[in-house]
Amino acid sequence: MKESEIQNILENLGGKVSILAEENRTCKNREDAAKQLIKLIGKYISIEDWNSILNETDDIFIKEIMKEWTPKEFINNDKK
Repeated sequence: MKESEIQNILENLGGKVSILAEENRTCKNREDAAKQLIKLIGKYISIEDWNSILNETDDIFIKEIMKEWTPKEFINNDKK
């Protein structure tokens, strides 16, 4: 394999790594925003509301997020 071919492969790989890094950054930003939203929602709904949403959704991703990010405030939430 010639040096120019290796250089071309490395450049292509570098471009793909850049794309993956940007996608990862975007996903991380969205994940952080979702986590913050869930934390804010905890100020306005009760644990009963939270459990109703959790039990009524069929979306496995929503369930996973809700289980993973249940705000501590929800445990002793007396609102609504």
